[in-house]
Amino acid sequence: MKPYDFNYFYEFECEYEALKSTTSDVLELCHKMIEFIQEKLKKLCKCLKNHIFNTIQEEIQFFKELKPKMVSKIIYHQQLLKIEGSLPPTKKKKKKHYEKELVKLYEFGMNNKEFYEYYRSKGSYKDEEYFIRKQYKNLWDNCSHLISDSKLCTSHDFILTTFVANEILEGYLEKKLEELNGNNIINNSLLNSNLNWTATKVDLVELIYALQLSGAINGGNCDVKEIATYFGKMFNVDIEDNIYRAFIDIKSRKTIQTKFLNTITENLNRKMNEDEI
Repeated sequence: MKPYDFNYFYEFECEYEALKSTTSDVLELCHKMIEFIQEKLKKLCKCLKNHIFNTIQEEIQFFKELKPKMVSKIIYHQQLLKIEGSLPPTKKKKKKHYEKELVKLYEFGMNNKEFYEYYRSKGSYKDEEYFIRKQYKNLWDNCSHLISDSKLCTSHDFILTTFVANEILEGYLEKKLEELNGNNIINNSLLNSNLNWTATKVDLVELIYALQLSGAINGGNCDVKEIATYFGKMFNVDIEDNIYRAFIDIKSRKTIQTKFLNTITENLNRKMNEDEI
């Protein structure tokens, strides 16, 4: 087998999907998946150590696309095992538990902000710097050979892989929070509206976070996604699926972070000053 063998990755995906249907128990599935993927990675690493890619583009594709698809799945199941294995008993504590884990995912993106923006924008101009193997000293501290051995990794493929795993985990956590908020499902007929949100979706996310964090709605004791769902129905805009990611984008702004809030404050002050004249 060669590392660049598409059939190997295709077979892996097929076996992975088949294994997913063998049990409905999350913890049991995680253990099965981790064991299964570890065996697949051992084979991959064995042939990768001495493999020389035919072209630079081959090597970039392997470390940017192929390897992350496999490694991200073991990272995801390892994280999921920790999260579900320490899940508290009550509904309120479960919500806080899942929300706390979501924050960790966003913080990882913020701590790797420059590369995260490169990843999100689907950049390629630094691919040769990021996804070609070189000799490194102490590339990663406290990590396995899979990400510390310069024959098996590049400077950034593990960070990209973690982004991929975090996106899968983000979807899982958001789904769990939706299930916990199930009794707050909106009756669409009660929110039929001819009002449309005409600013950007990111502007609405900025406003929602400001309202939630200020305690203006339910004293702050509500989930931002719940607020986003209501606002989306009222103003005929779909934002709940991207609200957490949009918040990361807002935090990543290099100049004014609260751009929309500043604008509406300035407009209100201008109007009040005009009325006084």
